[in-house]
Amino acid sequence: MTRVAVVGCGGLGVPAAWTLALGGHKRFRLIDADVVEESNLHRQVLYTTLDIGQPKAERLAVLLRDQFGAEVETVAARLDEENASALLDGCDAVLEGSDDALAKFAVNDWAVTAPRTRTAVIAAAIGRRGQWFAVTPASSCYRCLFEAPPPPESLATCAIAGVLGPVTGQVGGSAALALLHALAGKPDAAVGALMRLSPRGLLRTAVAAAGDCRCRG
Repeated sequence: MTRVAVVGCGGLGVPAAWTLALGGHKRFRLIDADVVEESNLHRQVLYTTLDIGQPKAERLAVLLRDQFGAEVETVAARLDEENASALLDGCDAVLEGSDDALAKFAVNDWAVTAPRTRTAVIAAAIGRRGQWFAVTPASSCYRCLFEAPPPPESLATCAIAGVLGPVTGQVGGSAALALLHALAGKPDAAVGALMRLSPRGLLRTAVAAAGDCRCRG
């Protein structure tokens, strides 16, 4: 049975994990080092005031076990290029929904490591906008679009710029649906393409595989 890792159990990871469980997945590894804060509650709707101060991964694990009978492992850590291989060992797919650009590239690199048998969906949201990108064994990858992580000081996070709760719900759910489709071998617009949710609606930008990218071997 497929084990799916969810990296980041916040605004995107919560609706993504819930959608994956509704889609029938029962084996999860939740990776997040943060605890629930009051400021999270407007967009991380599975948590309540009783969860404040508790580890996000542990609280989400309880909900998935209670509601779906899921088998859930939790890891209180921040994923990066140094620990990605160890933290994702034994997983077949990843839904990356953290606030950390380095984690997104680490997940992408894990997905394209030979032999290519892994699937990942990398998602982000801020303000009124969000995006997701699906990496499969046959598709282009995140580095074909963004060659390298930007400097950390150049990035705004949800803690700094804010994000609308409904945006995280829609993006997290859509990213999870893309992963469900990819794992089932069904077509999905996000495979090898950047899907962007904005006030103008939903936009799709196809991404061609870069000839010198590591995903090409």
